Amino acid sequence: MMQRDYVWKSAKVVKLLDSLYKKWPIGCFYVWHSTAPQSNKARAGQSSAPKLSIDGFYGFLLDGQQRLTSLALAIKENNAEHSATRAFLHIEKERFYLGNSNETFSKRIEQGDPRFVPLSDLITTIDREPRVLQNTIQRVIDELRERELIKTPQDETEYRSRLQAVAVMLHQNALCEEFHNDHVADAIELFARLNKGGTSLSAGDVEAARLSQEDTKHIVEPMRDFVRNPTLTALGFNFSFVTRALVTIHRDSSTFSKLPNNWASTKRGIDQSWRATSKGLLYAAALARDDLGWATRRWLPSANALIPIAYLFKASKTNPSKQEREDIKRYLLLTALRSLFRGGVETAINTYVNPIKTAHANTKNRGRLLVDKIPNNRLYKIKPEDIRTATGMYSPLMQIYLSYLLSKEARSWPSGLYIREIALRPTGGDTLAVHHIFPRKYMTSLSYPPEQFNTMANYAIVAQSDNSSLADKPPALVYAKLSSQEKKAASSQLLLKDLEELLDEKRYEDFLGLRAKKLADALNDFIGL
Repeated sequence: MMQRDYVWKSAKVVKLLDSLYKKWPIGCFYVWHSTAPQSNKARAGQSSAPKLSIDGFYGFLLDGQQRLTSLALAIKENNAEHSATRAFLHIEKERFYLGNSNETFSKRIEQGDPRFVPLSDLITTIDREPRVLQNTIQRVIDELRERELIKTPQDETEYRSRLQAVAVMLHQNALCEEFHNDHVADAIELFARLNKGGTSLSAGDVEAARLSQEDTKHIVEPMRDFVRNPTLTALGFNFSFVTRALVTIHRDSSTFSKLPNNWASTKRGIDQSWRATSKGLLYAAALARDDLGWATRRWLPSANALIPIAYLFKASKTNPSKQEREDIKRYLLLTALRSLFRGGVETAINTYVNPIKTAHANTKNRGRLLVDKIPNNRLYKIKPEDIRTATGMYSPLMQIYLSYLLSKEARSWPSGLYIREIALRPTGGDTLAVHHIFPRKYMTSLSYPPEQFNTMANYAIVAQSDNSSLADKPPALVYAKLSSQEKKAASSQLLLKDLEELLDEKRYEDFLGLRAKKLADALNDFIGL
């Protein structure tokens, strides 16, 4: 149960598969031997892991979860749920790819390109008859020959050899170290020490692992269920983050460095703290998503900025009032604008938690306490040159801009879809895109360097489908062909009342200057600077 969730990226999985294919070592596995059953997580591909005693002991994996889960997912049979993590051998390149490794390759896999051979066709967790494997290999060879992808007899011989090597790549011994100890705390400490390499454990990961101890293990599964919520997952919530929020609410501080090992061992107290944590985080996430449009990790400036909001629910038993909610939103916008959570996480969280913790019990607007804690020297206005020099498509200024568009009920063009509607759609559908008003290819063709057109002054936010339809056409030509309704939708973003005549490449510098000023003025009014 102490294990983290699966975190490996596709590049690491591909390297693991390549090592096995080449028969290189892949490191040691560590197994904890306990004479008593322990709380455990589900294995990859199973709803729950069986609690089976093996020769008088229970075996629990301490180190190797990421590797074994990667392999389990790589050899999965074909279905929509596992399409991204299934592995394929590119028979010509002699390289491995996952279903989500490369957009071009993903499309070719979907179209049934025979050069991409699923590992699930060659590898099975139970031994199959040699004839079955040979029939599979022959089928692949026949499909390649049918597409004229086998040029010479030598190609066929080499491809058969590669397919056979994949089929037996898991048929090799692995190093396994055993840890005999019945003390959960010792196993957790060893787990923390072992996981310093690779994707190393954060302080939050270590404390999340400690929650699997006897007195607190009952809240681990509800916490895991909480972070499986697709809306929260899209915002980047994970078990480590939720643990940090729980620590903050339970102990009135986000500091991990001086946490005792038994910090959460009082059962009644930790249950109450978890209820406050889950309620507060749900409220903060809904506010960031529904009011500000920050529905994905790409747009959310900082998940950690939500923890002081969640802390409000410990100090106050009721939902924030309308004015308090407005102040909380302003706190989020200002901390996003000035990147106030980019430094030390613990210090930043405690800075905004402390005034709530010490406030009088009768304080009505605790949201105002968050705003008042923002330093005065961070409350200066956004300047036109800030807009001109902002290049990141998901920079703090762009995140503020998205929230501004939601507040104005702005629309994408030419479809006329509300930006709010697109921002809050479930992942997988038409998403938001950053559109270059003067398109990149068009400006490149006119010999403009990238730094002159990759600027927020030249950015708008539209639906991905609209961005594709606008393509790389000159903006004056695009605007001229819009209907009056479509021009109205475009004007809410372009601020075109005085800019329409500037949609000519000869007036590009004038366009940037005037639009940067209009955007700066609009965002300053929106945030109250």
